[in-house]
Amino acid sequence: MPNAVNVLFQMTFAMIATAIISGSLANRVKIHTWLIFTAVWVVLVYAPMAHMVWGGGLLGEGANSLSAWLFGTHMEGAEAVANIAPIDFAGGTVIHINAGVAGLVLALIIGKSQSFMKEPDTPHNLPLVMLGAALLWFGWFGFNGGSAMAADGSAALVCLNTCVAVCAAMLGWMVSERIRTGYVTSLGTASGVVAGLVVITPGAGDMSPLTSMLAGVVGGVLASYSISLKYRLGFDDSLDVVGLHLAAGLWGTIAPGLFASGRGLLTGGGVDGAKLLVVQVLIAVIAAVFGAVLTAVIALLLKHTLGWRISAEEENAGIDVTHHRERAYHTVADEAVAQRE
Repeated sequence: MPNAVNVLFQMTFAMIATAIISGSLANRVKIHTWLIFTAVWVVLVYAPMAHMVWGGGLLGEGANSLSAWLFGTHMEGAEAVANIAPIDFAGGTVIHINAGVAGLVLALIIGKSQSFMKEPDTPHNLPLVMLGAALLWFGWFGFNGGSAMAADGSAALVCLNTCVAVCAAMLGWMVSERIRTGYVTSLGTASGVVAGLVVITPGAGDMSPLTSMLAGVVGGVLASYSISLKYRLGFDDSLDVVGLHLAAGLWGTIAPGLFASGRGLLTGGGVDGAKLLVVQVLIAVIAAVFGAVLTAVIALLLKHTLGWRISAEEENAGIDVTHHRERAYHTVADEAVAQRE
């Protein structure tokens, strides 16, 4: 792949990671603090993680990787590579675990919004939620398929695995929601789509359509239960980043250790399959710890210098109005209030 194209492709991954994090902080942080955080986080957290996984680093398959230290190396041409190569096809660790744990850390450090657990936590426009989920689903074929770095059968398999995993996760979420609440909702269905996209990202190029479906349905159920953690533990994760990206990303990273074609513990890998499962668990844990610690350092420094929170009055009035002087929708009542002001 030409260097400029690869740079652009990798840049979109970094953009997606920071966009995911923002979902944990909606409507309560200063925009200038957030912009500084994103620049520093990409340089100090995202880029090192990407190098560790895809650039021959600690979480990759090179001679100096964790897997090589644990289970040895062999020669491929003139290069020594790990006997048990970790699997992260398109960013389970780099993007979803990394961004998911960053969102959790920021939510804990910055604190709850004024309305947390006081007002209904529902979207204002469900048709737009469904449209957004559909756009994500379509775009993910480029996200995952592009990681094959070729327009051939391998990319086609990646896209097929992506599609069936999302379908399975969506159904898994719907069944789980029906059992828990007695209803199936469009919001839950859209959330299941996102969970499936996250789950299949690490193993899209290394699993079969059948095992992709198995990973997807488990991920959909797991994520549907994980989003309730914010109420049980009392942290304000505005857009369910922890449930949809951290929990699903952790499972998606571990799943190839079970299901990778010919290599997984349950798909003919034997002893090496058990080793692969150990490696997948370790890279997931290390990615989470690395991201959490560095994100906490950055967030705390910004908290005690620039500050994160807008005032309670500004938050109650709405950050769009108080900080940006605009609204998503203008009503007659809004115009009347603006004229009085």
